Amino acid sequence: YWRRSGNQRIGLLFGRYEAYDGVPLGIKAVVTAIYEPPQKSTEDMVELEMPDPNESKIISLCQKLGLKCVGWIFTDLIMDDMRKGTVKHFRGNAKTFYLSAEECITAGYFQNIYKNYTRLSNDGFFGSKFVTVVVTGDSNNQIHFEAYQVSNQCEALVRDGCIVPTLDAPELAYIRESTNDK
Repeated sequence: YWRRSGNQRIGLLFGRYEAYDGVPLGIKAVVTAIYEPPQKSTEDMVELEMPDPNESKIISLCQKLGLKCVGWIFTDLIMDDMRKGTVKHFRGNAKTFYLSAEECITAGYFQNIYKNYTRLSNDGFFGSKFVTVVVTGDSNNQIHFEAYQVSNQCEALVRDGCIVPTLDAPELAYIRESTNDK
C-alpha cells in the first residue's frame, strides 16, 4: 500500500502467544493475520475512524479461529530513492528516537486494554504481552521491522491521563499538572 500511495497505515496483529525457546520465561507473539481498521492516512499521519464498525465481527471471527489481538503495527516510511526502492533511516540513531511520545502513549493505551493475566497478582493482571511493531527504514535503507513494549510505569501514566505528547518535539512527552480533582 505504501509503495503505491506513499501513505502510512496502521493494523492490528492477530495470532497467539507461544513459549520462546532459548530465553528463560520467554514468550513470543506469533502473528497469523493483520486487520487494518477503517482509517484515513497521509504521508505523515494516520487517523483511525472510531468506533470501528467492524469491531464486533472481527472479534467474533478471531474467537472462532482461536486468535487474539497480540499487537499493533504501523508504517513510518519515507522514500529515499524511488529507482532503488530504498527508504530513509531516521529512527534510532544518535539524532532521533525509537518511538515518539505519541506512539508510546498509544502503545500504553493498547497495553492497558490487553493486560496480561496472572494468578500471582492480587487483581489477576500484571503488565501486558501486547507488542508495538514499527515498519521503518534500517541503517541499510531497507524496510525493517522493530518491535517494542512500553514499561508498566508508562502504562500507568497513560491509564491515569498524566502524560501527553509535546507539540514541537515528538520524542518528548509532557506530564500534566496535578489538581485536587486528579
